[in-house]
Amino acid sequence: MINTTHVQVNIKSDNAGNHRVKTFRYLLDNLLDVKSGKLADLGAGPCLFAKIARDVGFNVTAVDGRDVRVPSKDELGSIKFIQSDVREFDVSNFDIVLILGLLYHFDVEDQISLLQKCNKAHTVVIDTQFHDANLATSALSERSNSSLVERLSYQGIEFLEANNPMASLGNQKSFWHTEKSLIKLFEDCGYHSVTLINPVYLSKYGARRFYLLT
Repeated sequence: MINTTHVQVNIKSDNAGNHRVKTFRYLLDNLLDVKSGKLADLGAGPCLFAKIARDVGFNVTAVDGRDVRVPSKDELGSIKFIQSDVREFDVSNFDIVLILGLLYHFDVEDQISLLQKCNKAHTVVIDTQFHDANLATSALSERSNSSLVERLSYQGIEFLEANNPMASLGNQKSFWHTEKSLIKLFEDCGYHSVTLINPVYLSKYGARRFYLLT
C-alpha cells in the first residue's frame, strides 16, 4: 500500500496562480531533498516554473507540445526548450519531473502511461485538479455534467477540453479523478509514497492540490 503523508504549507496568496507559484517555491526550498540536477518540466507552457527551478540551480529542460507561449531565448537563458508531445518524451534521465497543471488534461490511459514512465525519476511533483463535489464551482457545469463515472477501475468525472493553448493536445475529453481515485492511480503506477500538500486550493473549476511522489 502506498504511504501517504500530509504537509501543511502556510502561505498567503491572493489567487490560484499566486498560490501555485508560492507553493512551488516552498517545495523547492523545504521539501525536495534534491537541490540540483536534471529537471524536466512537462507541459511547461510559458516556462514560469522552469525559470524558478533554473534560478535555484537545476539544469532544466522544458517540454511542451506547443511553442506559442514559450519565452524568448534571452528569458529562457540556460533552459532547454523542446517542442514535443509530453506523452512521447523520454524522462528516464531526469532527477525531478514536474507535472504541473497537466495531468488532468489527459484521459485515464495517458495518465497511466505518463505516470508509469515518470516513476523512474527521483521525485515527481504534481499539481492537478481533482473532483470534490463540495468544492466544485458553477464554472465546472459549463464543461462537465459532474456525474461520477468509472474508467479502468478509477472514479471521476469527464471534462470537455477547450480549443486553446492551455488545453489538451489531441483528446477532446479528459478525466478528473476523485482524490481517493487519484491516490489509487499513483499506487497502481508504481509509486511508494505520496505527500499531499495542504491546503487544497480552488481554481476556476474547483479543488486542486500539489503532490510529491517517490
